[in-house]
Amino acid sequence: MRSFTASSPARAVARAAAALVLGATLAACGGGDAAEPGSTDGSTFVAVGNDALKWEDTTLSAPAGTVVVGLEAAGSVNHDFVITGVNGDAAIVEVAGKSSGTGTVELEAGTYEFYCSIVGHREAGMVGELVVS
Repeated sequence: MRSFTASSPARAVARAAAALVLGATLAACGGGDAAEPGSTDGSTFVAVGNDALKWEDTTLSAPAGTVVVGLEAAGSVNHDFVITGVNGDAAIVEVAGKSSGTGTVELEAGTYEFYCSIVGHREAGMVGELVVS
């Protein structure tokens, strides 16, 4: 995993807002502190999609069991997060541009493909690997 730094004041604000939304969601569920976008923190990870139709990190990891999936749309383009073979291949979380959200999913140990199912996004390269152990 790589860590992310804000490259502009607007990006820093977007990341802070995403962390606050995720933190509020987890606190409401008793989950504790939130993970930073692009990172993993126990049973939580945050995927960041951008306007170039790319994931900022194409390799994510999570423990087996109940996992909170955070999704941030860093730019103005809408994104969703689908894990192949999980949840009937339906989006676990969907967000509008410049926003973030969370979804919860049960995952068994294994390696999964994840992608954005919005028309043209997967084909443009919004595909990654999720390793669950």
